[in-house]
Amino acid sequence: MGLLGAHVSVQGGVDLAPERARDLECDSMQIFTRNQMQWKARKLDDDEIERFKENVRKHRILKVMVHDSYLINLAATDKNTLSMSKDAFLDEIIRARRLDIEFLVFHPGSHLGAGEEKGMKRISENVRNILEKAGEGRPRVLFESTAGQGSNLGYTFEQLAKMTKDVGMDDRTGICFDTCHSYAAGYDIATKDGYKKTFDLFDEIIGLDRLFGFHINDSKGGLGSRLDRHDNIGKGKLGKKAFSHLVNDKRFAEHPMVLETPGGDEAYAQDLRTLRGLMK
Repeated sequence: MGLLGAHVSVQGGVDLAPERARDLECDSMQIFTRNQMQWKARKLDDDEIERFKENVRKHRILKVMVHDSYLINLAATDKNTLSMSKDAFLDEIIRARRLDIEFLVFHPGSHLGAGEEKGMKRISENVRNILEKAGEGRPRVLFESTAGQGSNLGYTFEQLAKMTKDVGMDDRTGICFDTCHSYAAGYDIATKDGYKKTFDLFDEIIGLDRLFGFHINDSKGGLGSRLDRHDNIGKGKLGKKAFSHLVNDKRFAEHPMVLETPGGDEAYAQDLRTLRGLMK
């Protein structure tokens, strides 16, 4: 089994998130360290950071991921948006580092009509430049697999492989596999055979050693629908069987597997019970 968890609220301060995660019986968690819908970020003070670190230890949260702001687009064609995106992404790295968080998950970006090749090139160059500017240390930045809705990039293993390879900093980058997104992008993980083929293909194109975390979401859209809409576990087109394959895959026993399903903490608790009930 993986380290099951959820994306938890940081209302009242990031230091309160670990207790919320433990109340849900999470072994891992994901948070935002800043408002995901605003460019301006609240400053994290030293006391809050120390309380966060202590609470992660106290509540035995084994793996922590940050998700970056939804406004960031490292393939933006508008100069002002791109400049703000780069500044915000650097800030995300610095905040995660101060909190001693291992992983920063981000949507690669949307090419907005510039074309996939140009968009991927822009993303890779920007990620590399920002990581160089940030200097050594945590976090490892994880390209999230996307559904390919609109002009979003990162919906094929080939795209993810190309972007991470072009960054050229394997010790600083990796992949976060989103079950809803990848299914909507056309990877059939709903069946036992499809699940095996998908991760064999991932290993061949990217390498399983480059996979560091999961977003565990059912999908409102069908296979290959390109629809980025999450559903609760067993309620969507993926169904419980898909998650049975994943939570029992020993290769991913130490990987954070984080819910981003709708419905808040009550729904998270039910989804976690469902996932644990699938473990053999």
